[in-house]
Amino acid sequence: MNLIPAYPAPDFKDIGKWSDGSMHSIMDFKGKAILLDFWTYTCIYCLRTIPTINKIKEKYKDSELVIISIHSAEYDFARNITNIEKAILTLNLNTYLTGFDIKNKTWETYGNSYWPKHILIDKDGFVRYEQPGYGTLIDFEEAISDILEKPYNKSQDKEEEEENNITKIYGNHFVDMAPEICLGYSRIKRFGNNQKPKINEYNIFADPSIILDNIPYLRGKWRWDKEGIKPATDHKEKNPAIIFKYNKASNVNAIIGSDNDKPAIAEIKIDNEYINSEQDGIHIKRENKKTYVEITWPFIYNIVKTKQKEIHKIEIIPRSNNFYFYTFVFG
Repeated sequence: MNLIPAYPAPDFKDIGKWSDGSMHSIMDFKGKAILLDFWTYTCIYCLRTIPTINKIKEKYKDSELVIISIHSAEYDFARNITNIEKAILTLNLNTYLTGFDIKNKTWETYGNSYWPKHILIDKDGFVRYEQPGYGTLIDFEEAISDILEKPYNKSQDKEEEEENNITKIYGNHFVDMAPEICLGYSRIKRFGNNQKPKINEYNIFADPSIILDNIPYLRGKWRWDKEGIKPATDHKEKNPAIIFKYNKASNVNAIIGSDNDKPAIAEIKIDNEYINSEQDGIHIKRENKKTYVEITWPFIYNIVKTKQKEIHKIEIIPRSNNFYFYTFVFG
């Protein structure tokens, strides 16, 4: 963690709900050190930090360190308390005290602009350290020892890269990994198709003849919204698709939802064929040799998993009008 000039820790602001049903203030924890864990359930890097936070919680369970989880929203659906509660249960985080920062006001109060972010507050209520991005236990140890006024022996620490429930599903970060690609117009300026689509409207996209690495392409009729894209099936192209050739990954993950809270369906193909059993993502289903994903709530779905880091062209073909796609994330 990075040592920063100390300043009084701001109080929580506009927390919509706390997981324990009570209301909380920073002053409630004076006399204890606090690790604020700013996260959102749609951020793969936040998810990959969960094992580290679990280790910290276990190691310091008998100390004066309190871990407080603050969930803020990267997408509008992540402001929905029901979705946050489901994410907490799905990710086994129900033992943490979590504040539902649905307006991102506490997140903003602490000067955040990305996820994850970790803030360490001393026993006198002063912010002392921050950790931008995800990290391993060793990244936190020296700062925690300082705040708890305990000796720190760096030689005792080991940097371990171990598989856990998160990396088993979504994979881990590595050098040269295919980049995260958000398809909403607030984060992407164009598709690979040779045209300029209109925002907040339906556009017709022709099947691309050339596919370049790490650039999204569309086929058929799609509406281009701020956070994502939505297909329409009232066009002569009956197989609208998102087409993406990734340059290196062993896990293809996608943030997907529906626009009416009912299950959505999309078929998944790799290199023009349905996925074989050695490429199945955790969330892939099969029926009559077809491979598809069923989206029951807005979440990060693992749709491709291979033993090696590979290069493939993936096609996502919606089979229901309520399908809504946000982002590709790789591992």
